Amino acid sequence: MARHHDVNMQWVRARDWLYSTGRLARRNDGSCDELLDFAMKLNNGVILCEVANFLQPNAIKQYHARPAIKFDCMQNIDSFRMACINHFGMQAFELFESQELLYYEHFEKVIEVLARLSHTTQAKSRGLRPFSFHDENQDLYSTLERDANKNDIQDAIYNRIDDLNSFYYSEYSLNDTGYPNESIYEDIVKIKEFRMDTPHDKKGYLIDEIFETEKNYVQLLETIISHFYDKLSPSVKMQDIRTIFHNIKDLKKIHEKLLQRLKLSLDKNAGNKIGECFLKTKESFYEYGPYCANLDLSSKRLDELCTDSKKAQLIARCLQESQQRFSLKDLLRVPTQRILKYHLLLENLLKADQFADSSLNEATKLMKSIALYINEYKRNYEAYLTIKSIQDRIQNNDADYGDIFSFGKLCKDGDIQLKDLSHNSKHTKRYAFLFEQCLLICKMRDSSGLEVQVTLDLESYEIVEKFCPSGGAKFSFGWKMSPRNPKYLQSSYQIMVKTADQFGSWMRQLEEGYQLCTPPSFRFSPHELYLYSAASNEKCTVCDEVLYGVFCQGLACKLCKTVCHRACKHRLSDCHKTRLSGPIRSFSHHKELPPTPPTNIQNNDPLQTDGASPPPIPPRAPSVKGRRSIPSLGSSQLSPSSSRSFSLDNGSPSSSPQLIIQGDLYVCTKDFNGNYITEAFEPTIKLNRGEFVEVVKRDHPMYWKGKSQSSGQVGYFPSEYVKVYHGHSRPDYQTTCLPIFHGSPQQQLYEYPWFVGEMDRAGGRMMLEAANVPDGCYLVRESQNRVGQYSIDVKFNFLVKHLKVVHNVETNRYYLTPSKMFPTIVDLVNHYQRNSLANVFRELQTRLVVPYRCLPGS
Repeated sequence: MARHHDVNMQWVRARDWLYSTGRLARRNDGSCDELLDFAMKLNNGVILCEVANFLQPNAIKQYHARPAIKFDCMQNIDSFRMACINHFGMQAFELFESQELLYYEHFEKVIEVLARLSHTTQAKSRGLRPFSFHDENQDLYSTLERDANKNDIQDAIYNRIDDLNSFYYSEYSLNDTGYPNESIYEDIVKIKEFRMDTPHDKKGYLIDEIFETEKNYVQLLETIISHFYDKLSPSVKMQDIRTIFHNIKDLKKIHEKLLQRLKLSLDKNAGNKIGECFLKTKESFYEYGPYCANLDLSSKRLDELCTDSKKAQLIARCLQESQQRFSLKDLLRVPTQRILKYHLLLENLLKADQFADSSLNEATKLMKSIALYINEYKRNYEAYLTIKSIQDRIQNNDADYGDIFSFGKLCKDGDIQLKDLSHNSKHTKRYAFLFEQCLLICKMRDSSGLEVQVTLDLESYEIVEKFCPSGGAKFSFGWKMSPRNPKYLQSSYQIMVKTADQFGSWMRQLEEGYQLCTPPSFRFSPHELYLYSAASNEKCTVCDEVLYGVFCQGLACKLCKTVCHRACKHRLSDCHKTRLSGPIRSFSHHKELPPTPPTNIQNNDPLQTDGASPPPIPPRAPSVKGRRSIPSLGSSQLSPSSSRSFSLDNGSPSSSPQLIIQGDLYVCTKDFNGNYITEAFEPTIKLNRGEFVEVVKRDHPMYWKGKSQSSGQVGYFPSEYVKVYHGHSRPDYQTTCLPIFHGSPQQQLYEYPWFVGEMDRAGGRMMLEAANVPDGCYLVRESQNRVGQYSIDVKFNFLVKHLKVVHNVETNRYYLTPSKMFPTIVDLVNHYQRNSLANVFRELQTRLVVPYRCLPGS
């Protein structure tokens, strides 16, 4: 490792030369002490572009200062290469390829180009000391690509997206009270004088702080509008004015009304109802989303105006007349800092006022949600700009590839090799963009242009085969995508990537795309969801919060038009307009339920009567499917007037042969004549009342596939026509009233608002940790790791606790503690709805209060 610190190493000399330009920051944290760290600094091309412009001003007019995707990095590197040819006298063959730096290949070529750059006249005129390149130990650079793959550096740009956001949002951070330029905010908005005599109690001081800082903030907005907006408008294009100031006039009106409400509250009730002032202004605060998202563009346009000497003098004169000590750019950032201060001010007041009314608590929560809204809005806006930059580079706009913004956010991009299997073509080099709902494959043109060649919609295409050989060569890893419906005669494609690590990354992103719009599989009537671009300030039907962003902010159902946040899709109520033209896609992923053994019934009535409590959940069958036998009886023997009976456990009359039952056994409750349903549910079977059916497929909530035990025919039928059979003898339909439960015993639990189906711990935690979920909210889920077992997830003190429900198979009892057992899981839940869980778990001082599906909007 010591060799990396040798000053005679070529990369160390290159690093020190970049230090001398001032474009590579010299830090004491050792961030450039290793070759890999140094290569990462150059990987996105930003520093190279800045160095080129430092040596030759405007050598590169446009580059991506904060690249969000690899394609942006490649654009930067290409711009640097063109600058080397056009401004620094280098030949194309002397340069490295863009992909070589992007993927850490032949990094010694990058060092050689920097050495040539250090000897140019422009570098020497800057007083920079050149360095020479000579061959050295190539093993040092040959392992760089392997080290990058080993440490997942290939996808570092995607990791850096969040890092860059965190850096940029540090001034918007919800938890960060030390904003950049905090002194500017404090100097402008701080309390200069109190409205009344200095209060002696902390509560009074905090109330006055809110009022006085609000008054100073309104004065600042008035200063920006009167001294800058109005005076610059006659001399600057209105488009530039709108870009720089955006909707600051609207913000001024909002806070003038808020200030009036605060003053009225102070005069009437000494500020005791101050929370109501913010609640009444709730809808207006969302105007800050577009303002904060526009700050980058505002600063950039302001810098461009200042390059014009006349415009710069005009802005300086406006600043002098305003008597402000800070620049216009700094003043325009104060609104963002102010809106993110409110929740801190209200939190302090809430802590100081022991008798605060509920409105203050609600206002604090509101301003926190507004802060989160602003952060998410800006992230969504940056994602929008990234996709727009891709669209602007597409040269064949006449190609039928659809609306690129409907594909969702960009998840990944990179070089691939593509093969059209329908034409038996060769693998060709292409560049792929993976969006949330589509894989867009392009051919790269000169001048960084793109030509769309293949569009693979994830709803129409599926992965049918994967290639991941152990120790394979480059571009031997990939997958095959084929159309879901072969009748459309679409092509199948083979896509190959360079390394196993890249293959794993592509697979993860594709899987997330496939799961994005898949409704929860535990619903009877699932929604047909798609990415939805909402109108301004449109709200989620589940949590009643605004859908933040500018495009693809949430999900919507094609059938019932329900709109929700992505995180709220697990809380959607059933869709009441489920289309019956075919199976719902989400149910195709739902696992077939194992056969349910018959339950021991103590009374003579094998079926539940109306008003009876739900039957206990039977234990799951062992891993080897259990077999049950019933006598093969004709339909006449099973008619309602027949008095003949048989036993499932003890066999059947000797005159009747045995049929083997592999699926769940149901009994038909009314005649079904086998009428046509839809093309997707063919063939149908005819069923008579009292006939036994072996259900073999339950992909759809309304139509099942089964085998008639009298005719032996297999086909589809409405699920409402059958009832699960628990008995030992044929039921007497003349004396028994049959309640209809749709589906298997497990599905009967969906009658209860606390059951959410099969789910892992992470899924339960995510649902209960969502916004607006109160303490005491709970759900019951079937464990994915323990088949046939259940768990209760409950929220307490802002944490989610997972309680294992133990099922004693011998006694068929359920319990959290052996000292208190219940015949059914329903009885267990009912008990702990009335009694505290602290009787079992000492620190869990709560009952099961709110079933998850009873939350507002669920």
